[in-house]
Amino acid sequence: MSFIPGIKPIARKIIICLTFLVLLIAFSPIINTSLAEPSTGSLDSSLSEHIILTWAEDPRTTQTITWKAEDMNQDRVQYQPAAGFNGSFDSAWEVIAAKTGSDDGHYHFEATIRGLTPGTGYVYRIGKEGSWSAPVTFTSAAAGDNFSFLYMGDVQEGFDSWGEMLEKVYKDHPGLKFGLLGGDLVDNGSSIEEWQQFFTVASPVFNQIPLMPAAGNHDNTELFWSAFALPRNGPEGYEEKFYSFDYGNCHITVLNSNFMGAPGIGDYDKLINWLQNDFKDSEQRWKLVVFHHPPYPVVYDWRAEHLQNNWVPFLEQCGADMVLVGHQHVYMRTKPLLDGAIQADGEGIVYIMGNAGTKHYGPGPDYDYIAKQLAYVSNYQIINIDGDTLTLTAKDAGGNVIDSYEIVKQPVTGNPVYMVTPVADPAYQIESANDGIKAMSINSGVSGMKYFGVQVGPVKAHAGVETVVFSHLRDGFQLGINATKADFDVVDTAQAGFNVQPGDMVKAYMVDDLTNAVDHNPTILQ
Repeated sequence: MSFIPGIKPIARKIIICLTFLVLLIAFSPIINTSLAEPSTGSLDSSLSEHIILTWAEDPRTTQTITWKAEDMNQDRVQYQPAAGFNGSFDSAWEVIAAKTGSDDGHYHFEATIRGLTPGTGYVYRIGKEGSWSAPVTFTSAAAGDNFSFLYMGDVQEGFDSWGEMLEKVYKDHPGLKFGLLGGDLVDNGSSIEEWQQFFTVASPVFNQIPLMPAAGNHDNTELFWSAFALPRNGPEGYEEKFYSFDYGNCHITVLNSNFMGAPGIGDYDKLINWLQNDFKDSEQRWKLVVFHHPPYPVVYDWRAEHLQNNWVPFLEQCGADMVLVGHQHVYMRTKPLLDGAIQADGEGIVYIMGNAGTKHYGPGPDYDYIAKQLAYVSNYQIINIDGDTLTLTAKDAGGNVIDSYEIVKQPVTGNPVYMVTPVADPAYQIESANDGIKAMSINSGVSGMKYFGVQVGPVKAHAGVETVVFSHLRDGFQLGINATKADFDVVDTAQAGFNVQPGDMVKAYMVDDLTNAVDHNPTILQ
């Protein structure tokens, strides 16, 4: 550098310092300190293409992260609260991932972060010392009842187009908490290349919000199950294939319709029992179910009749509000359905069929249960929960609204009320006793051990467990008593047996808080 003539050395130093200061200010917008990489390593852009978030455990306090890498040592996650993050991971916590296998020269890694604070943002990166992914953020689940999430039906084909739509969805709806996919994520579930295409376009969104998928008929392969880390709370032998989780006041159950069989075949009873218990154990206000094949189709499908006969009755008994499906590559929404009949809004189950990819089929017959169908349109659904109101908004790839629907749950007020109806039987006559409680009077010629069954249906629901009491009377005196305890908002039958004679009476009624406590009378709910 040549000095400016006629200026003293100290003045020259001042000018040089001012010049550097001006240059620093001029170029400072180029530097993003919030995502600046510390000097301890370089960015590995290939890692960022493979990161997917799921929940294998409690969404409020854990976050599961999966990724693929060529280097078997890129096996750790560093994370810390996002608030105040300045680009340095020097004070970050670290989790070592489990290496669960390799394919196409890549290792698959899976790590679960535990001990998170609900509703809190975190920044994380994956890799190893000297080679890290770019920092990314996620937010642990909150406990509130106002949130939105994404549903998409079949992707299967057109991954680039789907990726563009997905990024637009996330840009237009930045508050989304998670995404659900209804199966057939790829066309050939055994193709490593197709899975690579899927994850490349999925990761920019689903490395920030969790992705919770169901399996379809095209992707129910080993590559699917090795790629995702899902809750293992399903029935024995079907862990991850059947699972459920809670977010806010919503309980979401994900089923694998490839295994949803019929009575007497395979593990049907095991799967149905798990489904019933899964719903019974949940006290969430909303109950949604996700699986691939539609029970109510756009075009007739042999599997639809099977699902209607063998699975829909249990979904109805369990109190499902909405079922999210795919498979037939159109958008479709049913009217509310219960017992095969159309119901008023707010009653029964609404079935939503989505189609997110570029594979389209034509419309089907205008079945009376169809409220809306639209063919040849790639689409997605935004579901918003706001307390007792669920709003579904379906949009096309350009973000245009193609359908909307709202369900409003009536608040549970007043005393719980249930209908207890004896099951008809030639051994007895059904009547109402003087106290209004249903009774079964034993017919002439009937004696010995006899079982008595009742159907239970909620008029005004009750949170928790109730008791159906059976009382055996002869000549007005009680000879015996039997009780069946269950959540009768989920279970709809009860049964008890007595050794009876002609003229005996068995009364059945429903109570709450049945205990042995002194000076405590149960509340009759019937």
